[in-house]
Amino acid sequence: MTLVCRRKHIPTLECIFFHLRTRTGLFLIGAGASAGLSPLGAAFWRTSPLHYLKEARSFAPTAAPRVLLTQRMIDHSGIAIQDVFPNRELRPGSSEYPLLERLNRLPDAFARENLKHVLARVRYLARTEGTTTDSYRVFHGLFPSIIADYNHDGLAREFCGPTHAIVEMHGTIHPRYGSPEFGAQIANMAEFDVTLPGDNLVMGIPESWADAQLRQRLSWVMSSSPQYIAIIGYSFAKMGSGYDDAVSLASFVRRFKHYPGAIFVISPDPTQLCEMLSDALKISTVYPVKRYWNVLAHAYLKMKQDEEKFRSLDNAYGFLFDRYGSDQVFPILQQV
Repeated sequence: MTLVCRRKHIPTLECIFFHLRTRTGLFLIGAGASAGLSPLGAAFWRTSPLHYLKEARSFAPTAAPRVLLTQRMIDHSGIAIQDVFPNRELRPGSSEYPLLERLNRLPDAFARENLKHVLARVRYLARTEGTTTDSYRVFHGLFPSIIADYNHDGLAREFCGPTHAIVEMHGTIHPRYGSPEFGAQIANMAEFDVTLPGDNLVMGIPESWADAQLRQRLSWVMSSSPQYIAIIGYSFAKMGSGYDDAVSLASFVRRFKHYPGAIFVISPDPTQLCEMLSDALKISTVYPVKRYWNVLAHAYLKMKQDEEKFRSLDNAYGFLFDRYGSDQVFPILQQV
């Protein structure tokens, strides 16, 4: 079955999902697969700093050096005074709020634990209230495959069922972290600069070749022989001109150089990653799929329910995107 756009030889959405339904694949999923559910991009970096600035009642008199994750939150949060005090009127002559001075005192333990709480809330609600999401429920109808999950939220394991082999590449957060009770405990940590034991999560920092767990997971994933590869909402954690997930990228390139199958890069902006992988792998079958995964997954499930409602999967996607935009969670969930 060949369903392609002959003008550019780019597979149609129907062709892509035909692969996903009928063949064994390898999925690499990143934050974009949890769009609308977990923070990504700027929202990821500002989660803990903004909470700290708004809620903490005190801060340390001196600023001590921060660990890399905390420092990145400080450097990349992009927080302005209007974010902290949205209704505050700044009159001429008002003293300048010490925003940067307070940010530089963001406690390491609070920054990390609060982020874990935010990332775990959806999974906690799934277990306590039965919430679900089409972004992962769509995998129920796909052929058994390997899912290399680069997120920490645990949603792939929670929602995809036992059909697929799921490997949590950077570790996952226990759903109890998402409870309101745990959130209240974490909020108290904003007042103190305490030290907590490590949690083995590779979160917001570069991978290391010395990480034995990561190497073991990569060895298992890269030993597979998929008939296609789908990269969903994942960029190997590109930071500036480099990649935080450089170990994973090097392993991927080494394993799949001259790969004979198709590689689908599903992302709102897939071009740069496609070009890099095409050059590194020495192949011309890396296909950009410029779509938001949450909208595309829901469109596919709607088409499965009523194939006569839309002319094509692309038509269904366009209708849903025009109506709801890119941030909507499907099915529509309560605010988490």
